[in-house]
Amino acid sequence: MGIDFTALLDHSLSWDELYRLPELLDARFGCPAAALDAYLDLDDAPRPWRWDRDPRYSNVAEELFDAGHLSLSGPGGFSATVFRTGLELTHPARWWSFVFEPHVRDSLREAARAIATILRSTTIIYAPDSSHPTSGGSDLLFDGGSFGDVLRWFAERIGPPASGPHELAGAEEETSEVGYLVERVSG
Repeated sequence: MGIDFTALLDHSLSWDELYRLPELLDARFGCPAAALDAYLDLDDAPRPWRWDRDPRYSNVAEELFDAGHLSLSGPGGFSATVFRTGLELTHPARWWSFVFEPHVRDSLREAARAIATILRSTTIIYAPDSSHPTSGGSDLLFDGGSFGDVLRWFAERIGPPASGPHELAGAEEETSEVGYLVERVSG
């Protein structure tokens, strides 16, 4: 079982914008598909380039109030869970690929930055998931914590972020499992 790639983003969306988020993403998200398609070995068959909500709910407001978050499946293998102050973005690419394969890392970062623009994010945290120490940060969002709580949790529990992918790679592949990156973006 591999370690999953995860990106956590803050956002400053109003309730009205949260209700319309699937439509905003459909209209403005340009997935950097080329490198990720090669990684996933996807064929050239047409794929829906849209973000779909959880079909168990009749609308976004119902899901936000009932579940406390919004679950979206997106194009190119992306999935997102949207909370009041943050978003968790996942992709089938593994954390190892993010750390050690520049073309995968660049595509994942490009996608996260594109979503950050839509969300007016100021910060992206790139971290491994799958029950590794860093996954506790995203758990805070599921438990109702703010994105600020997540940043504090990472600093207190994991330590300072890596200065770049080269530091995540370290001398051994295993060192990448406990590191994370923080990228500041203009919101």
